[in-house]
Amino acid sequence: MRIAFCYNVKKGKPSKDPGKQKDIEFDSPSVISGIKRTLSELGHNVVMIEADENAYIKLKKLRNKIDLVFNIAEGLGGDARESQIPLFCEMLGIAYTHSSPTVHAIKLDKEYTKYLLKGAGIVKVPGQSQFPLIVKPNKEGSSKGIMDANVVKNEKELRERVRVIKEKIGGEILVEEYIDGREFTVSILGNENPEVLPIVEQKFDFLPKGMNKIASYELKWFYEDKLKNLQDAYDCPATINKKLKDKIEKTSIAIYKFLDIRDCARIDYRLDEKGNLFFLEINTLPGINPDPKVISYFPLSAKTAGMSYKDLIEKIISLATKRYGLKRDKV
Repeated sequence: MRIAFCYNVKKGKPSKDPGKQKDIEFDSPSVISGIKRTLSELGHNVVMIEADENAYIKLKKLRNKIDLVFNIAEGLGGDARESQIPLFCEMLGIAYTHSSPTVHAIKLDKEYTKYLLKGAGIVKVPGQSQFPLIVKPNKEGSSKGIMDANVVKNEKELRERVRVIKEKIGGEILVEEYIDGREFTVSILGNENPEVLPIVEQKFDFLPKGMNKIASYELKWFYEDKLKNLQDAYDCPATINKKLKDKIEKTSIAIYKFLDIRDCARIDYRLDEKGNLFFLEINTLPGINPDPKVISYFPLSAKTAGMSYKDLIEKIISLATKRYGLKRDKV
């Protein structure tokens, strides 16, 4: 197939200063080159399109020369930035992978997504009534702005963290109860009959003593990938009983279908000591880092399910082409 690969390239480096985490959601040059290489190895002809201010013009010029857009672009600015490339594709009549513009825009608003899912009776969500609380930017990903200090135990700490996030990142701020418990991330593939891949449990024992057990910015960018044994950071498949496994899988499928997700997504949960499962967020552009020496939970779950990285990329393409009724070239 003739594929346009749309992406945003990360130029900055991880920083503990929230004000310097601007492009942390973007993909590194090595990830982008790895995905391009995989697409080429699968026999596809690949055109690279950085999702910058000229992306629409680039796609318009290629509209009759490509079969599909493979989209991992996070977009530039605004609270619906992940919708930008899908919107361009809709306008130009180009087939593309992953979810629709509407779905991307909804899920980027964590609070709104929780209200929708709670209102539909699908999940429990953290409340806002008592300390400790956790403070988050409401419309950011990749744990941007979510530092260890964001877990606050009193009003003074709360006001300070709200001030820091407002000054350093801006935008809406979500404050909710901190759920002290286990954390799971669930990868899903499919459309009419979505498949839940092996569940991952995030581990926290490798964090320095005294740090909160959250998938914070520090955990992801300063501690996790520096582990000598990456498996100290997770269990996959998670060590859980059948009842909890079934509950997580059933809930994930219900969320996936209710939000009308396309092709793939990843969902995060917390489980409290009473066994209550709380929805945290859903990522409709889940990370797909090809490097086995770096923790990337979607490829990890796929590998545990017996899929190679090539299998995963080809599966996403196959799901999209089937949705559009496209004919596939033999490779």
